[in-house]
Amino acid sequence: MTAPTETEQGRGLRLEVPITFSPQPLDDLDDSAVVIAEPAQRLRTTHWDTAELRLARWGVALEHSADAGWVLRLPATSEGMAAPDGAELQFDGAPERPPESVLHLVRAYSRRAPIEMVARLVTMTADTVLLDAHGAVLARLVDDTVAVYSGPRITQRFREIDVISANEPMLDAIASRYQQAGAQPARPRALVARALGLVGTPPPEIGSVTLGGAATAGDVVKRALSLSVIRLLRHDPGVRLGLDAEDVHQARVATRRLRSDLRTFRPLLDEAWAEGLRDDLRWLGSELGRVRDSEVLRDRLRSAATSLPEADRRSALAVVAPLVGQVRAARRHLLAAMDTERYIDVIDHLVAAVRAPALTVMASTPAREVLPGLVRKPWRSLKAGAIAARGDVPDEQLHDLRIRAKRCRYAAEAAAAATGKNAAKFAREVAALQEVLGELHDAVVAEAWLRERSAAPRIHETALFAAGELVALQRDAAEQSRTGWPSIWKRVEGGWNGAWR
Repeated sequence: MTAPTETEQGRGLRLEVPITFSPQPLDDLDDSAVVIAEPAQRLRTTHWDTAELRLARWGVALEHSADAGWVLRLPATSEGMAAPDGAELQFDGAPERPPESVLHLVRAYSRRAPIEMVARLVTMTADTVLLDAHGAVLARLVDDTVAVYSGPRITQRFREIDVISANEPMLDAIASRYQQAGAQPARPRALVARALGLVGTPPPEIGSVTLGGAATAGDVVKRALSLSVIRLLRHDPGVRLGLDAEDVHQARVATRRLRSDLRTFRPLLDEAWAEGLRDDLRWLGSELGRVRDSEVLRDRLRSAATSLPEADRRSALAVVAPLVGQVRAARRHLLAAMDTERYIDVIDHLVAAVRAPALTVMASTPAREVLPGLVRKPWRSLKAGAIAARGDVPDEQLHDLRIRAKRCRYAAEAAAAATGKNAAKFAREVAALQEVLGELHDAVVAEAWLRERSAAPRIHETALFAAGELVALQRDAAEQSRTGWPSIWKRVEGGWNGAWR
């Protein structure tokens, strides 16, 4: 039996059954059970993808039906718009071609490949509900018989039954009974893949890299680069929709990690190849950073404004109101950049790069022998920066220390995938240092913006007073970070020696 999946109504199991499958009655599974068969419904859908099924490879589904119109299903992401269960978006539009708004959202996946109709399906759906004596749902069965058409002809028919129940023994009992009658656990694959007669969903455009004890340094590089490019593309639709600021944040993190990894793993990579990627990422990171920095500043000062006494809150919110327009302008600039051929070139370049990275001979060396030495360089840079930052130093120097911490953290995290939990623990300590220094930087930036805003002509007295209160809050936050980072640094320094044991 395959592992059941989680649904809103409980755990679910999908079974493949013959077209002529005749399930046994379920009344005897519970003495008080009542079986209700709902009227069957017919649904006609067209499924759209590229010829290579690029959408399906990324877990994306695009279909059209008369009942629902255009439906775009996006997979779950770690954070952002689609987390944690994925997103289902509906669009109006004529059935002959997907709306431009939909094509816009999947452009990072399809890129220059045209999206066309790849399957036309007619599905007969029969729902059966099993109720207990109190009318509570014990189980629900969704029986789909699918006919695949090419013109007027049926080219294939198949049938699947979803068994859903919050009662695990009930789920197992129904599944066992059905399997004894000839049902089999469904192979994991996209509906469009089965409609096209494929054995499984086509492999991902970028495959995951599993590291074992014999992993080479090149394997670690492939894994690190793949994870970041996957993260970037997963969040592309969310960035375009603009519903959750976390999508821009995660996309920016992906570009930063990639740049950092290219720096850390420089001895393992062809230099000209890596430099081309760095140029791409520098441009894209700048576009994402303009939006992210504006969003962080807006959200920080909004939060500070709402924390003020009620008498000052309205004036404080008026002071920070221009940041809304600043974020909108930055987003327009970003979206315009993402609609260019250059952006598609960058995505194509990144996908090709992680599928076949240009590695040096050194990359074939066992990871455990090579990685500690590669992480040592960003570690020495971080340590030198921390020693130089002792005492009363400018904020710019602490910001530089934060950048060094970020590079060291990313390097340690990439290495930890092959070297073990001690390196991962060290990376977490460095992340804590990065966080407190990041809080300092954000507070300094916020104070500078407030001072510039206060110098604007014709600003009201009450607004000046509120701006002063906000400046005081930022100064307090900055001072806490200035006094707090040295104690965190001690933990980082102490964790380095044990990181590679």
